[in-house]
Amino acid sequence: MIGAVGTVEAGAAAWRGLRPLAAVTGAQMAGIDRRAQSDWALPGGVLMENAGANAYAAVRAHLWHGTGVTGTLAFVAGRGNNGGDAFVMARHAHLAGAEHAVVVLAGGEPRAGSSAAINLAACRALGIAVLAGEEGRAVLRRAAWIFDGIAGTGLRGVLAGPPAAVVEQINAAPGRVVAIDVPSGLHDGYDGGPLVRAAATVTMALPKRCLYLPAVRTAVGAILVVAVGFPPALLADPAIGCHLLTGDLLPGLLPDAALDAHKGTRGHVAVFAAAPGTTGAAHLASNAAARAGAGLVTLYADPDTYPLVAPAARSTMCRQLDVAGGADLAALLARHQALLVGPGWGLAEQRRTLLGELLAAPLPGVLDADGLTLLAQLAAAEGRPRPLGGHWVLTPHPGEMGRLLGMPTAQVLADPAAAAAAAAERWQAVVILKGHVSWVAGADGLAILDAGNPALATGGSGDVLAGVVAGLLSRGLGAVAAARAAVLVHSCAGREAARAGGWIVAEDLLPHVGRAAWPRPARGADRRGRHRRLR
Repeated sequence: MIGAVGTVEAGAAAWRGLRPLAAVTGAQMAGIDRRAQSDWALPGGVLMENAGANAYAAVRAHLWHGTGVTGTLAFVAGRGNNGGDAFVMARHAHLAGAEHAVVVLAGGEPRAGSSAAINLAACRALGIAVLAGEEGRAVLRRAAWIFDGIAGTGLRGVLAGPPAAVVEQINAAPGRVVAIDVPSGLHDGYDGGPLVRAAATVTMALPKRCLYLPAVRTAVGAILVVAVGFPPALLADPAIGCHLLTGDLLPGLLPDAALDAHKGTRGHVAVFAAAPGTTGAAHLASNAAARAGAGLVTLYADPDTYPLVAPAARSTMCRQLDVAGGADLAALLARHQALLVGPGWGLAEQRRTLLGELLAAPLPGVLDADGLTLLAQLAAAEGRPRPLGGHWVLTPHPGEMGRLLGMPTAQVLADPAAAAAAAAERWQAVVILKGHVSWVAGADGLAILDAGNPALATGGSGDVLAGVVAGLLSRGLGAVAAARAAVLVHSCAGREAARAGGWIVAEDLLPHVGRAAWPRPARGADRRGRHRRLR
């Protein structure tokens, strides 16, 4: 991949004065296009011209870094609007001095009189070669860059016939591939079939949700978002219900740090974790909660586990908890502001009983790992899901999500947005569906974190994430804000840890969590401390 999401259109942003960038379904994008033409009187041909011209400018600026490019540029076009965008790009390439810009038709001529047909005619008038069949295939075999405009999000089902054959030829070609809007073959209901594999995707107006499906994300490449000229009100419509989580949002999500803070005012997290053989998860989660800003963290362990975990607790505390012996759980929890339940906890019957009591406490919390499996077991035993009141955060990976919803993991991966939203509704909780693309679902919609980092694919990384969520909850953030901030902190820490040390182990994340979670000073505070010299 060349990079993560870039935007050529001003406005990717944060909550404190910045606007998040929405992510849309194909149907939502089609609706925006229709309304722009019907309600704002914007001609479809003008929108197509803007899309193609800005897409070509984005390629020159971000992929070619403003320099010229040599070799054949093949613009492969279908019969619809994606093909029209490809024709506009071919024209702009020719006018910008590209020596060998060629149009390859993948499925015949566009409909007569359409904006795509008008732009194809303009290419021919300029002398740009328009090829098909074997001539087109020969160009693909030698092209330096291939621009894929065969099919867009309006596709239903699987690509077939001549367009599918061209997709295979593109994937076999040696040139670099840039998809226009989405790689051809991809759409919201994608469930296999021919798919262009691109080095980059130039998507129009707003990123499309299908670009972030786990099974296809590596086929999308770097994502560049280009302006089309839609009215801002259409692009910022709250009804879209989904946005991207980008690094510039993090300062607006983190709580301020009061200059007079002490350990008793920064929140106290209670951690219920650790069983023989899995004590490391408990320490990772506990230390991550502290690194995320919690003033105090206490790990509660069974009498038989306590001797194993207590000696390693240095910056956090460890207490023995004997529920069977009559420990007063309510009095214990009264000293805390947030709960973290599950990392390396085990699945013994008494754990399920204790989980039921913890879920009834009037505290926000995080359920991770064994806590999630126990939650599914609790629901099965009670014959219904237990509503969590909106103040718990669940952090499943796809397999755990499947258990929470009673569906195969493959079904979760095929539609992670639907799975995350269903789990959030079923359990009345905020859900972080973890992966190389993570989906955060809550009462106010979906958020996507697109930050694949193979260094984070290590045991214990999820325990660190759970601890970060708990630490932020203890500092007073609501469940939605804590979940969104936590995945950004975790991603940032992973990136910086890999930059510093390459392949990492989970404990390498901890100091970077502390840096990523450090807030900007409270409004009015001087960044250098309490005192400012007056001049």
